[in-house]
Amino acid sequence: MFVLICSLVIAPSLLRADSNDWYQGRKGQWVQHQNAWQFRDSGGNIYRQHGKSWGWYNGRRHGAAGDAYHDRAPGDNQTYNQYQNTH
Repeated sequence: MFVLICSLVIAPSLLRADSNDWYQGRKGQWVQHQNAWQFRDSGGNIYRQHGKSWGWYNGRRHGAAGDAYHDRAPGDNQTYNQYQNTH
């Protein structure tokens, strides 16, 4: 019983996410958002669950603004926020 109580007290500290975590070659941190875990990298991209699968989401909007970002010149590696600030 004592071991169970100790593990419940210690466990939350083990779930803390560092801002210097690496996941799939990207630096960022794991955060809990609306009862679900997400990985946010330093470029503003988010790795999250959508339905039964997981994938990267770059935060771009749908519609004309999202289309312009998606169709940007090859080699333009700006995040959506960076692109939005320059166009």
